[in-house]
Amino acid sequence: MAYDFPSGYYTYPPNSQFDIDIDLQYINGIYDTISTVSFNSIGARSGEITESTKHKIIAIGGSTTACFALRQEKTWTSLLNDKLGEDYWVGNFGRLGNDTNHHVQQVNQLLEHDALKDTEAVIFLVGTNDFGRFLGDENNYLGSSEYQTKLAAFAYLPNSEIPFYRRLTLFKLLKKAKQSYLASTSKNAFGLSQHQMQTLRQSSKKSDTLPDLSESLQHYENNLRSIISSVKSKGIAPIFMTQPTMWSEGLEDQYEKLLLMGGSYDRSNPDSLLYFTPRVLDTGIGRFNESLMRVCKEEGVLYLDLDSKMPKTTASFYDDCHFNENGAKQVADLLYKFLGDSYLQK
Repeated sequence: MAYDFPSGYYTYPPNSQFDIDIDLQYINGIYDTISTVSFNSIGARSGEITESTKHKIIAIGGSTTACFALRQEKTWTSLLNDKLGEDYWVGNFGRLGNDTNHHVQQVNQLLEHDALKDTEAVIFLVGTNDFGRFLGDENNYLGSSEYQTKLAAFAYLPNSEIPFYRRLTLFKLLKKAKQSYLASTSKNAFGLSQHQMQTLRQSSKKSDTLPDLSESLQHYENNLRSIISSVKSKGIAPIFMTQPTMWSEGLEDQYEKLLLMGGSYDRSNPDSLLYFTPRVLDTGIGRFNESLMRVCKEEGVLYLDLDSKMPKTTASFYDDCHFNENGAKQVADLLYKFLGDSYLQK
């Protein structure tokens, strides 16, 4: 039997699909018990590019772009595509857990795909993973090697990029089997796993003081400038959005109980686990958003301050920052209006 493994840069396995069972008792604002996650022939969580496609826009980000808890047609990228019309194709290349370290690699490689070379704009929703990864593992955020970053940014790399043993068919079969297993075990977990993480946060130590963010913010800004330079060099327009969250000072208990992010842990010290309060998390992500807007102004790049426009409640989110159905609709509506006012040709 022959196995055809892709040799190239793909954020997710091309032509693949899996289901996530959603336990609705733990998830606010999502109404489907199953989310089908499927990827097209270039690894995007979108439909195929067709002959009728005249304009291509791609979206890059982490889980708030991928939106795995939402059915495909309810993600903000799909809703935006519906608003733009059949002349447009919006490709969702969001990858869970990725931050701007990974996006630097992604813009350098994804836009070299033959199908994407005539992309007109790249939309970035970034900030939370940079902030959270710095809090959780400063050295990893600031010092990951290029190769390790690529391994996390892509499901597949070209053979020329990987060690010999990873090129072997047996290794690739095992990797594919692992991916299939992880996809299958995600069933019956989403919702309950959220609840368990929320319970852990509630029972853990809290800190109302952030570490010094100076080095992380400088690193973030450097990444943003690298991304902008790379995208502009290809004649493509970069467009950024600030990251909205539920974090705020005086967050009501009913919403604070939904939080599960914003933790710090030193693996060498089992008793070191702590979580930061919503007040200082809001301060921290605010500084990352401010950095993004300042860089965009300095580089002459369009940005939408999404954070200032979305309710910090379950009207938008089912946890710290992930969009529920109404939240995804808000993003699509706000972005469509923004693009119409500032980017799209009338």
